[in-house]
Amino acid sequence: MPSGKDEIRREMRARRKALSAAERAEASAIICAKLKCHLGLGECMDPFEIGSPVAVYLASPDEIDLGDYIEWLLCHGCKVVAPRWNGETYELAVLNGLDAQCLRRGPMGIMEPVDAEIVPAKEVYGWIVPGLAFTRDGRRLGYGGGWYDRLLADAPKDAVKLGVAHSFQVVDELPAEPHDIKLTAVVDDSLV
Repeated sequence: MPSGKDEIRREMRARRKALSAAERAEASAIICAKLKCHLGLGECMDPFEIGSPVAVYLASPDEIDLGDYIEWLLCHGCKVVAPRWNGETYELAVLNGLDAQCLRRGPMGIMEPVDAEIVPAKEVYGWIVPGLAFTRDGRRLGYGGGWYDRLLADAPKDAVKLGVAHSFQVVDELPAEPHDIKLTAVVDDSLV
């Protein structure tokens, strides 16, 4: 396993890109099913009881696709938020659906909510975040922009922060910086 952040990012991007569409779809289905158990039935937290928004991401083509989980949350009346670029940084905007009327392609090429209510990170107690590599103890290596570390720094200290990953993205060690925010847990596509 490479030891530098850039080397790890390159390796993980290549491994994700090498997956077939069927492999990505299967991994996404497994992870969405696991998330429905963790965020919704009380095992880690119950957003329906506390009324907190759940922060998700809208996947790029190589990422775990949370579409099924997002639809499930929306069908259960949960307030769902996702990152949206405001011209200077990312903010969390309410996501009302996954259809064309609710989304636009942002300047980074990622889909994002159209003009909608902005929700401060300090009000979000459930987070589902992407990344390139994770450790079981909650370390996360993102894409290098620091956007999620900045958003998560403003989250409540007791917020549930879950990373989602293919099992090969979960590694023993990652380089860490003082500003890195640890996650509560990592949900991968293993069947255990």
